[in-house]
Amino acid sequence: MTELKEKTIKTERLYKGSLLGLKKDTVELPNGRQSTREIVEHPGAVAVVAVTKDQELVLVRQYRMPTKEILLEVPAGVPLKGEKAEAAALRELEEETGYRAKKVKKICEGYASPGYSDELIQFCLALDLEQVKQNLDEDEFVEPVLIDLEAAADMLERGQVRDNKTMVGIHIAQLYIEGKLDERTS
Repeated sequence: MTELKEKTIKTERLYKGSLLGLKKDTVELPNGRQSTREIVEHPGAVAVVAVTKDQELVLVRQYRMPTKEILLEVPAGVPLKGEKAEAAALRELEEETGYRAKKVKKICEGYASPGYSDELIQFCLALDLEQVKQNLDEDEFVEPVLIDLEAAADMLERGQVRDNKTMVGIHIAQLYIEGKLDERTS
């Protein structure tokens, strides 16, 4: 089998912001040649797949500057330092949507775009919801939306859902509704 791993020879830090970093790594390829890799460093995120008792997804509509579009998304955010995925999911869900979950369970995790970023998204299923007060950050403008799971799946098929974490979230919700995911918290 061919060795696929690349060896880092040198790292040059290009930018370090309050959330993101950018570095350029010089690497040795498996064939011995050298190349460069530009890597966006991200602390990671949690994405919340919140399903109501009526099989609706709790989503948010939010303007995203990089895309210049209003996107429909599962609630998500960056965990606080040392915060577990489930705790971050509960906090983000309540802040962004005004819903509180009595049950939350981490389902899976995956890289957002591993070709250029180390961002790891942890997906949590949130159930047994009650409506409370939305508590947005001062620079956050999101509109909570309840969408029937079947309608969300149809929107996905028609290309109306353009956010990858939300695409995954819809599939997680479908697996839960179909009884293929265990809802018990760990």
